[in-house]
Amino acid sequence: MFRRITGILAAAAAALLIVPAAPADATTAGFAGVPREFGFVDFNGDHSGDYCEAQNSRYLHCDLLTGTGLLFATGGSIADLGWSAGRAWTDFNGDGRADYCRVIGSGYTDLQCTVSTGGGFGATYTSGAVDAGWDAGRTWADFDGDGRADYCRVVGGSDKRISCTLSTGTNWSDTYTSGPLDPGYDAGRAWVDVNGDRRADYCRVVGSGYKYLQCTLALSTGIGFGLTVTSGVVDPGYDDTRKWADVNGDGRADYCRFVGSANYAATNIQCTPATGSGFGSTGMSQVMDGGYAGRSAWADVNGDGRADFCRVVNYGGYQDLCTLSDGSGWSATSFAHPMPSDGGWPYYPDVNGDGKADHCTVIDKITCWLSDGASFNGTFTAPR
Repeated sequence: MFRRITGILAAAAAALLIVPAAPADATTAGFAGVPREFGFVDFNGDHSGDYCEAQNSRYLHCDLLTGTGLLFATGGSIADLGWSAGRAWTDFNGDGRADYCRVIGSGYTDLQCTVSTGGGFGATYTSGAVDAGWDAGRTWADFDGDGRADYCRVVGGSDKRISCTLSTGTNWSDTYTSGPLDPGYDAGRAWVDVNGDRRADYCRVVGSGYKYLQCTLALSTGIGFGLTVTSGVVDPGYDDTRKWADVNGDGRADYCRFVGSANYAATNIQCTPATGSGFGSTGMSQVMDGGYAGRSAWADVNGDGRADFCRVVNYGGYQDLCTLSDGSGWSATSFAHPMPSDGGWPYYPDVNGDGKADHCTVIDKITCWLSDGASFNGTFTAPR
């Protein structure tokens, strides 16, 4: 259970630069994909991060990294990038490599995945017609625990439901749909594993006056939807900071957000831990610098199995700053490194396969600062 931590962890007076927020990479069951058309994923199955993107020219491109630089780049053309909502790099066929999946079609909609061969792109598989669902809540996650990414979404009109269509690795099979439910606010909808069974559950923020967390659990045995668990009253936090991450290392996704000042340079973080059958007590940090809007993430930079809070700050110069989770709160320990510029969106993949998240930026080239568990110690760049 997170306790209240004393002492100011960090503060800054600089005005915030508002930039578009990158979608949060939540604690999902199974393969660590990204819920968008660009990001760091394991494309070749070597357990370290590569940078992949679907380009506007309908071209898929991946830079395969070694942890010290670029191994090689690969790419291939596709006919349709898909709708923006539903694009993802994820493991469709369970081989441990990131495939590019999307929703296509203008009248009837279909699912489509182009698979990785490890060194390039292979076959493209297309489903029959599906209800693609509402934009908010579309994701690719392992719903049935077989190691393959299934397509999950919110469907329906006035009586909304959640639905998952299962991947077979070369096609799609059955679709499982819940009974009517409250799908929650758009901000905070996520398919994450809150009970540690390696299956994706559907979580959201609900309530009109008082707000609550609510998760509809995937069945741990068999396939389908089971119980819905609801928290006590919570402050759901600012929309763009609502994220799910395992901050206490128990294998379950916890709900974290900013709740203090709207000036993120001096705000508070709250995390409400998942217990497996509900939610525990919420803990709050002292005032800290939350970094620039859209420039923060939860990532395990010291390899202890707990998600730490990392962000881009400005203390007379841009820095990447990570405050470590100690499992029951936020440690006084943090580490940072200077950056030559604001760096754009920060990414925190493990690019050298040592079990610790590194900090990377992608502008005209890929730059990664490597974590040794106590600091960012070592840098490499790779051309694009």
